[in-house]
Parts: sequence; structure tokens; C-alpha cells
Amino acid sequence: MERTLSILDDLLRSAQPGYEASVREILQLLLQLFGDEGFQGVDSDGFSARAICLIERADLDVRLRLALLKRLSSLSWWADVKICDREKAAISALARRTLFRSAKAAGYQPAAASPAARRNHAVFIGALVGVLHSPTRGSFDYVRALAADSDNARIDVFHTGTLTPEMRSYGAEIFAENAGRVTYVSMVEGSEWLERATSGGPYTYHFWCEDELAPHISRVAMLGPTIMFTCGDTAPVQFADVYWYGHDESYISTLWRRQGAPEPFIENYRFLRSTPLNLPESKVDRTRAELGFEPGEIILVSAGNRLGRDLDQAFVDGLGGFLRRRPDVRWVAVGSLHDYWISALSRVWCRQFVHIAYDTDLRSLLANCDIFANPFRAGGGQSSVIAVDAGAVVLTRGDLGDVGSCIPPEHRAHGVADYFASLENLVADPALRSAWSREQKAYLARSADPDAFAAELGEACDLALDRFAGRTPVSLEALFAQNTRRR
Repeated sequence: MERTLSILDDLLRSAQPGYEASVREILQLLLQLFGDEGFQGVDSDGFSARAICLIERADLDVRLRLALLKRLSSLSWWADVKICDREKAAISALARRTLFRSAKAAGYQPAAASPAARRNHAVFIGALVGVLHSPTRGSFDYVRALAADSDNARIDVFHTGTLTPEMRSYGAEIFAENAGRVTYVSMVEGSEWLERATSGGPYTYHFWCEDELAPHISRVAMLGPTIMFTCGDTAPVQFADVYWYGHDESYISTLWRRQGAPEPFIENYRFLRSTPLNLPESKVDRTRAELGFEPGEIILVSAGNRLGRDLDQAFVDGLGGFLRRRPDVRWVAVGSLHDYWISALSRVWCRQFVHIAYDTDLRSLLANCDIFANPFRAGGGQSSVIAVDAGAVVLTRGDLGDVGSCIPPEHRAHGVADYFASLENLVADPALRSAWSREQKAYLARSADPDAFAAELGEACDLALDRFAGRTPVSLEALFAQNTRRR
């Protein structure tokens, strides 16, 4: 008997180019667990709420439940799945309840605060992919900052993925004489890593681009101070003594409250002015003529792996009106787009629209562009950093997404109207573009200063130890933000 078409088929057709296989895998798992009948009568607007309800009600293993919640969140980046702040809060709350029950069953006992934790560090860095992969490259710079402090006696780095010879060589280069205090521990080649992480301390625990739903995150928080890198897009799910990022506290508190983060999480956020940031150099030098840009044109560029999901109606409408008024401006879209987007934009904007599905050297392309016009999206920080480094001016909204943290506060637009007013000014005034470029480069240089980051990270470690000592011992209910019932 053939299966009838459903919302799952609609979502598969909406998958961002390049992510079809991942979307298909997630939807097939949901279909296997809940069947078409689980999603009958639901459209894309109601899909995530229904999925959360089904996941919560089903009798599922802890790992499977957490995996489903993680994959549901991923669908919102890769397909036409809408997850509003209310639903993000529901996903986080369900994840914390699940993690709480798992930790309670494991019987972990809280440890007392020890000054030795300040000298020994366990750093969880997620999956190693390659030295040109920004989270991987950033993980080496993060560890370098810890290794730069001679008082730090031991740094154990826990990872998935493969530590390739190229990565080992890169690590040896940037750790230099401090490499002997750094040890990489695979989390996939054996089960000893968890024993080492929980009994090899006392440690200060660090989380850099780690799976946000990994059960060990909250468990080790009972054993030592914790420091978590977060971002300007999504509130964290699990507890840390110090969360850090480059967004102002007011931005983070507003965003995290909207997304249902517990107040203790919000109180533990700390703004850091610097961050691990070591950008690769361009492979080639290209000219505007080689790229097909004409003399006198102003080149706008928007780039992203999920560009088809990033372009909302407000951005496209505003940009379309702007291009009609300025025939000397060309917009370059770098990233995968559905054919219907390419066809429609080419027909309406003609030569003013250029699509590049993928560029092997984004920095040399951006070096020939004038303005990086960031869409109204979450994410995009790495592309914008490359743009500033290459000499393009970044224009973004300061009230949306992580890109705002990459440029001076006075350059951040406040809403749609302000964004396009700033775009008009930047295009019309070459001197203004030059001034913004200088200011953004200076801001980036300060953010990327490895010595400044090492100093700020050291202060965060001190703060995490103080906070851990202040909360020890702590109940599981408090750690996982669970309500305690009165007897």
C-alpha cells in the first residue's frame, strides 16, 4: 500500500540545496516512529509544535529523545520548518527534563570545590572536521589561550571526529613549547574518556561548539567549574557557571528570556570582547575584471551555506526596491539557492543579480566587494568576519543574529528601515565606506588578539571557580532548572 503525500513530503521538497539527504534522514526517522497519522492536519507552521508533543508523549530511550530534539532544531536551519521562541523554549525545557532524569538515574555525587581545578582543564570541542572548518580552527585557538598560561598544568581536549596529521601539525605550530601540556582524547575510540573526564580532575570544564544536548555537560557541572561558549542566536539548554560571547548583556538577556532560559543561566552570562579567531589566508588574488564586475559598480554581497533559508521577504523586498533606484549597484548571492529563487531574481533584477553557488576562496571574492549585506537571519558570523578582514564593509541588524557582535555597536542597524537607510548612505558615500571599513578592521583586530583572549579567558576561569565554590553542594533540581515539589 502506497503512502499518501503529507507534510513530511512538503518539508522534504523545501530542503535547502545540499541538505536534502540530512532532511530526508530526519523525516524518515519521524515517519518510522510516529507514522503519517502523527502529522495529519498539520502544516509547516504547526509541524514543530506537533513534533515536540509527539516526542514528549512517546516512551523513548533518553538518547533517542535527545537526538530527536536536536534533529528537530536542525530542521529549522535546513528546511521550511518554523520554530518560534515559544517552541524553542519548549524544546529546551523538555531536554532539561530528560537530562535531569538521566543524571538522577546515574547517581552522580557533587564534588567539593578545589583550587586545583583552576590549573587543570578539560575542554570539550565537538567534532573535529578540518583546519579550514571555523569551529575546528577556533578550538585550537581556544586551547592555545589556556596553554599560554604557564600556571595551567594540564589541558585535556575531548573530541569526536578524527585528529588528522594536518591538525596535529597545526596544533604543534600554534601551541609551540606549550604542546607538552595538551592531550587530545577521542570520545569515539573507547569508553575511557568519560571516566577520565569525571575522575581525572579536579578540572575546570570548558565547552566550545560541543553538542548542546550532550548528557555529560550537566553531569560534569556537579564536579567542577564550567565555562561555555554560546552564541547570539539561541539560548543554552544546560547549566554553566560562566557563559560567554561577544554580544552585550542586554541583547543576550532579552533573547534568552524570549527563548525560555532559566534566570540563573541568564545571570551567569559574561560579555567577552575577544574570541578565538585565526582566519586562513586567501589561496589566490583575483581582480574585479576576472570576477565579471564592471568599473564604477558598487558590489553588494550576501553569503551563507543556507542562503535559501536566510532570505526572508523583508530583506528581498527592501533590497529589490534599493536596486531599482540604484542601477549602478550589483548584488552577489553566494550560497545554494532553489532554482525558483534564481529564476525569479534573474528575471526581475537582470544583470544586477549574480548567483555563485559555491566559491572555493570566499576571502578573495569578498576583497572585491564593497558591502557585505547580511540578511535578516540567525548565524552568518564567520562569513561577516571574513568580509571585514577582506576589506568589505559589513551591514547587519543589531537586533537579530550573531553578526552584530562582529562589528562596532554604532554600525549595527536597528530594524529594517534603519538597515536600508544605512545601505543608502554607504553606497552614496565612498568616504563613509572607507571610515566604516577602518573602524570595523580595528574592532576585529581587538577581537582577534590572542593575548587579549587569553587574559579574558583566565578571568572567566577565576569567575567560574568562585561561582562553583558558591553553589557547592547544589541539588540536581537546581542544576537542571527543575521545580522542587514541597512535601
